[in-house]
Amino acid sequence: MSPATSVALDRGRRYASYWSTEENSIKTLPPEKYEALRTDRRKNYKDIAVEFVIPTFRWNERFHFCPFPDPRESIDAALKRHEHYLALVLGLKPGMRGLDAGCGLGPVSRELARFAGVHITGISINSDHVERATRTAKEEGLKGVEYIEGDFMDLSRFPDNTFDFAYACEATVYAPSLTAVYTELTRVLKPGAPLAIYEWLLLPPPYGSFNPTNPYHLDIRQRLERGDGITNIVTVPEALAAFSAAGLEIYKTEDRGRVNPNGTDIEGKKWWYHIDGDLSGAATWRDWWTVLWLKPWFWRAQCGLAWVLEGLRVIERGPYEALRTQSQAVYGMRDGAVEGVFTNVSLW
Repeated sequence: MSPATSVALDRGRRYASYWSTEENSIKTLPPEKYEALRTDRRKNYKDIAVEFVIPTFRWNERFHFCPFPDPRESIDAALKRHEHYLALVLGLKPGMRGLDAGCGLGPVSRELARFAGVHITGISINSDHVERATRTAKEEGLKGVEYIEGDFMDLSRFPDNTFDFAYACEATVYAPSLTAVYTELTRVLKPGAPLAIYEWLLLPPPYGSFNPTNPYHLDIRQRLERGDGITNIVTVPEALAAFSAAGLEIYKTEDRGRVNPNGTDIEGKKWWYHIDGDLSGAATWRDWWTVLWLKPWFWRAQCGLAWVLEGLRVIERGPYEALRTQSQAVYGMRDGAVEGVFTNVSLW
């Protein structure tokens, strides 16, 4: 076990300590209870994801999702197209300067910098991710990006009207208040500059079928929040209200993961096919291997093996809890998508 993986699993145990079975089953406690520990919780969760899940399951470093309009596309190719679409929506042109709020390891910013010839500043709450993103950009010889450690809830280091554009890819869901983060992002944008968000949202009618009184829907919500380190996933109407409260004018909304009655993505194969363990959708051997590792029976076998090996003290404690945490995330997303109560590819 590498030192980095060992640290990640130790943080995985700390992450799990923030939650209890009761809190995961029924949402009765206020978000503020968890938000006081948001920074540590986010760092610990991201370490599980980056240092353990990505190498173990051969997952892409983007750690994002996207639709598949062409069933022949690999996961990596589809994600790049998803990002290029973001560049189109933002109207990116060479020389523009933008902000990536919650940049993670920096793959999206690097792709957009290469694709559109723009300069992007990425901000992440995790210093390890900033270091790795900076190192990768240097190794690739890419000069159009820079990465800084910080919280997108507090962008005071940037004056008003700094950027020509800003975006966040599945990141602002971790904010304690969408209104607050959208307002802060708006402040650092030049007047009239665009802001694009790929957001995680619950889908009440007419957007979907989420019912806050349905126990199964609440269970899906709680699995998403615990498994992904999120304080509170909001609904589409709540997100729309947050945009308006931040003074933003909405000119485009689109759920890129919306499904037809037969359960397929309107553009092609389901965006969640890989986390559903559907090997028929794998376009490459790398995708096939990723999907195999995500099959429920395979995951349960890994959890069982980790539990036994930890019990026999053959390996350090940590992998079992990390696997349990990620199973909450993976199958919460899958069940939410199948049930029509959740999307993580909504574009604003």
